[in-house]
Amino acid sequence: MGNWVVNEGLSIFVILVWLGMNAFLFVWYYRVYDNREQFFYTRKLLGAALPLARAPAACLNFNCMLILLPVCRNLLSFLRGSSACCSTRIRRQLDRNLTFHKMVAWMIALHTAIHTIAHLFNVEWCVDARVNNSDSYSVALSKFEDKPGETYLNFAEKKIKVSLLFPDPDVP
Repeated sequence: MGNWVVNEGLSIFVILVWLGMNAFLFVWYYRVYDNREQFFYTRKLLGAALPLARAPAACLNFNCMLILLPVCRNLLSFLRGSSACCSTRIRRQLDRNLTFHKMVAWMIALHTAIHTIAHLFNVEWCVDARVNNSDSYSVALSKFEDKPGETYLNFAEKKIKVSLLFPDPDVP
């Protein structure tokens, strides 16, 4: 057991710090977009999909920054070559760079799926607020226009011309 902790301890520590940073970023940005006053009207129009789209976006930024570091050959060669910085244990961890690279890639795939699904809900709720007149507050926000036919809160037009799944023959 003692040998396992010595050999794998640093690797487990790095993975736990990385997972903790992802969890922190997700929770922090979810709370920012769910509670701050400056996003009140957008949150009223989009509902819970606003923080569910923005929180994984922050994690995506972090992981996309991180994905190239494990495969940067010059950086790895420099760290392996500098004996003052790297002990034998750390050099052993540097040899497992592709495993960490793959884990970051899977995290990017997960956050991309969450982010995309949340944006699909955003589009659905924008169209619903504009077309179905679901909530009086959402309708008022959708009609708030700077110029005729242009709004910064709701991009959906009054008449949706293309329906991919169920085309309506009455809509031109």
